This record gives sequence, structure tokens and C-alpha cells, in this order.
Amino acid sequence: IFGFAQICMIHWAGVQGSTSHLLVMAYRAVAPEDLEEVPTIELLTELKRRHHLLNRKPARVALLGPPCVGKSTQSVSLRRAFGICRITAAELLETSEASTSGSVDDRAMSNLSSLLDRPQCRRGFVLEGFPETVPQAVRLQEELENRHMPLDAAIFLESEENSLLERCRGRLLHEASGRIYHDQHKPPMEDGLDDFARETLARPCFEEEAFRKNLQRYQKDAPLLRQLFQRKALVRDVAAAGSAEQVSLACIEAVTQPPASE
Repeated sequence: IFGFAQICMIHWAGVQGSTSHLLVMAYRAVAPEDLEEVPTIELLTELKRRHHLLNRKPARVALLGPPCVGKSTQSVSLRRAFGICRITAAELLETSEASTSGSVDDRAMSNLSSLLDRPQCRRGFVLEGFPETVPQAVRLQEELENRHMPLDAAIFLESEENSLLERCRGRLLHEASGRIYHDQHKPPMEDGLDDFARETLARPCFEEEAFRKNLQRYQKDAPLLRQLFQRKALVRDVAAAGSAEQVSLACIEAVTQPPASE
């Protein structure tokens, strides 16, 4: 079905004990001789994963939650589980030379339109941390309906404030790739090292005052967003306590479950 040299860019990042790792970068060609260096089991595993995605329905999801609840980790999980693209709030709200005019929401919609046109978004998308406000949600729904690709679910990740603080303080980051780990909930296989590049992980700076401001903002806007999305039976609540794997399974189930009205 797929030509090996056109599937993706796959590098065998090495073997540590009996564990091997693959770094996968889609939409880049790779020479056949480079693929020969990748263990057959790794190639078959990736092909099996991609073939499995063809049996899954496309998914269009908004993933919302307070700061440090694990939105980045779960958006990556949903991207891989459904073969969809990941679009972050930072990408939507950033200012580029082509979008310096208009309001923040105008720029967000303009950026969204450009990002959704990418090939990797053809099976759907997960919006990480967006929309943040009701006006953004209204415009989002209008844009998606005009494209005939309405949301399937709005997942609200929930966690107690003490747990959020613990998650913030325990974060680890591989700066080159953006991969996120956590001391308790998603520890690296080897203490202090990225699972793939084997490079040292950094601990992001945590400012509790900024955290509390962002949390208060979310607590103010979330009930209104929930009310808006509930009108179309899109709300899915997922408890963010537990391991990253447990929460990922709950998010996948939330996307696949039918609306309560059905």
C-alpha cells in the first residue's frame, strides 16, 4: 500500500539494553538504504499502527483544561491515536508578519484556516487549549461549520488545584523536540534523559503567581464554554488524575463515545 521510501522519515535512534526507539517525521522522503538500518519489527509496528488508523473515524476535538493539567501530553496522544493534526493555542494566537492587523480572535481564525489546510489535518484535528473564551468558541464553530467539519467533542480535563501545582513543579522538558515528561505521571525511561535522543532533560521555570492568574482565568471562562458546547452535546469530562496512559485511554474513549442525546 505504501512505498517504504515515501512513508515517512524513520531513524533508528539506538538501542538501550533491549529497548529501541524510533523517531518519526511525517511527509519527508527517506532513502531505502537508510530504512535498511531500522529493525524490521520497528517498521512493521509503525505500519500496523498506521493501518489501524484507517479503520478509525476522523476526529475533530477541542481539548480544554486548566494550566498544567496535561493538555500537551494528551493532545499528542490523540494525534497519534486518530492520525490527526495537533494545533495549539500558541500557534493560533501568535502574531506573524502576515497577520499583524485585526483583533486577537481575527488572527486566531486566520491562523486556524491556514493550519487546517495542511495535509496532515485531512483526517481531523485536536485543538490544544483552544478556544479560551466564548467569543472564540462561537467563531470557531462558525469557521468549522463553513468547512463542513464541525467538532465531534470538547474534552474538559479536570483536576484539583493541588494536583495541578504538583504537575507544574514536576515537569521535565526535552528542549530540542518539545517532548514533555513528569517526575511522577510520565517519567523518562532513564532518569534525567530523553527517551529518544538520550539528551539531558531540563526543568522548566515555574512561576506560581502566573499559574494562579491563568487558573483564575480558566475557572472564569470554563463554565461558559461548557454551557456553549453542551448545547450541541459536545462536552466530555475526563479526570486527569492518574498516569498519562490512563488519561490517554479515557480521552480516546471520550472521543469515540456517542453524544448523550443519541
